[in-house]
Amino acid sequence: MVKAYRAVVAPVWLSDLVIRNLAIIDEVEVALQPGFNVLTGETGAGKSIIVQALAFLFGDRGDTDLIRGGEECLSVSARFRIENPSRLRNIFNEIGIEGEGDLILQRELWINGRSRCRINGQMATVSQLKQIGKLLIDIHGQHSHQSLLDVSTHLTFVETFAGDAIAVVKEEYQSHYVKWRDVEKELKDLREKESDRARMEDLLRFQIQEIESARLEKDEEERLARERQILIHSERLSQSLNQAGEALGETGGALDSLGIAINAVQRASEVDPQLKPLEELLTQSFDLAQEVALQISRYRSGTEFDPQRLEEVEARLDLIGRLKKKYGPDIPSILAYADVLRQELEKLETRQERIERLEKERRRLRQEISRLAQALSAERQQASRQLERAVQKQLRPLAMEKARLKVAISWDGGEDGLEVDGRKVAFGPEGIDRVEFLFSANAGEPFKPLSRIASGGELSRMMLALKVCLQDRQQIPILVFDEIDVGISGRAGEAVGEKLREIGQFAQVLCVTHLPQIASQADWHLVVDKIESGGRTRVTVRALAERERVNELARLMSGRQITAGSLSHAREMLEKARSRKGPLD
Repeated sequence: MVKAYRAVVAPVWLSDLVIRNLAIIDEVEVALQPGFNVLTGETGAGKSIIVQALAFLFGDRGDTDLIRGGEECLSVSARFRIENPSRLRNIFNEIGIEGEGDLILQRELWINGRSRCRINGQMATVSQLKQIGKLLIDIHGQHSHQSLLDVSTHLTFVETFAGDAIAVVKEEYQSHYVKWRDVEKELKDLREKESDRARMEDLLRFQIQEIESARLEKDEEERLARERQILIHSERLSQSLNQAGEALGETGGALDSLGIAINAVQRASEVDPQLKPLEELLTQSFDLAQEVALQISRYRSGTEFDPQRLEEVEARLDLIGRLKKKYGPDIPSILAYADVLRQELEKLETRQERIERLEKERRRLRQEISRLAQALSAERQQASRQLERAVQKQLRPLAMEKARLKVAISWDGGEDGLEVDGRKVAFGPEGIDRVEFLFSANAGEPFKPLSRIASGGELSRMMLALKVCLQDRQQIPILVFDEIDVGISGRAGEAVGEKLREIGQFAQVLCVTHLPQIASQADWHLVVDKIESGGRTRVTVRALAERERVNELARLMSGRQITAGSLSHAREMLEKARSRKGPLD
């Protein structure tokens, strides 16, 4: 029977990992659980390749040498159970994927160097996988992207440890910093344009005057174009209308003929009443024709060729055309642009007043930022001393009795910095502090940057100590340790296992180890085997049942030759670990 010893509730955890054609792995599926997972196996079986697969999935360099010999493509995919996606929702929104339910990531690499990434089945980029990786997983080991090596993360560790005490002050600081930055930007823009202010004011006044003096009306252009057409063709228009008037004339014209027709049909309808409708139609036609003749007469009396008016219309249309070329495609656009010009002129005319107000606000904000930056720095100093002591306490049982961590907080000078204790100090969105972890491995040795002198095992154990100190304050829900047991054994190994078990209460832990003291503490034990099949090497990963787990721990203690003593010791280890973990599931 395969079982985990504790029920662990994790907001985010890696449940399934599928690796195809990576190094000596042809295809392997790794099933994991919340809490503390351990991977053991013979040296060279491929345990670290599984960690390497995770690093590849989250953006490590994809070298085609990683592809299994004779294959065209390697693939790594992982399923993450997300019980509470609130901490991930922002980054999911940024990269355009859904933040509810399971998260499935995949990365493939072909022998020709081409690669492909997917997030929940959608095409993605390596950069997006890296973004998610920074939020989901921290890998510690020989070939990992260790966050402790990135000095920029050290400030985050301190602030996470401090919790709300710093968060409140920092939020207020950053709020003022953003306001100050906006004021600075506006001042810079205003000052850069100051030399051109007079020229711009003259230009704006000229443009406004040019538009206003034209006294444009919104539908004026259409009316003038129509009038121009009439004036140009007034002679032809007059001739046509004269001809129409003569044709309709009452003497010998259409009206006269219609009158005769009406009288004739009227006499006929007296004989046959069925013709009465024709009489009515003719009467209507007569009335209409008479109305047309009247309208033509009126139009002719009001229209005559006027060369002077045509010249005026042409000049007005020419003016409108010139304004359209300069200010907009039509008169409404020109008038709207004039409003914009007036607003710009008003800004220019009040610019100096605006500059004076902004400079006053800038001085006020800098004073407030200086006060808040110093308050923030004091909180960090206090939290740093507490963190140093807490880490020191956690390092002692991890075979690092003499090791010490120092949180160095320093200030950089800056010509345009804040006035702090009589000196100019550079500042930014994080405040005035530059935070870096310093490390001393042995008594009497000076502190030096952690990122330059700590070994892989020391870094892993340092991270382990930090994670225990941070407990539920930590932000990364999945931790992977591949080199944590280097240089330790016995009681120190047992202490490391206890720490990993502690972390497993609030985060998922995956640890590759050769120490039974560590493996016995796990909630979920998997073994990695390397076998030969068909002349090729294959890797398998399987969860261990209770008896198999005893045998594996015994192998870790005594090697291939398992003895009754090592089996007994293995059972004792599991019972001891089980009693510390609490009741069985």
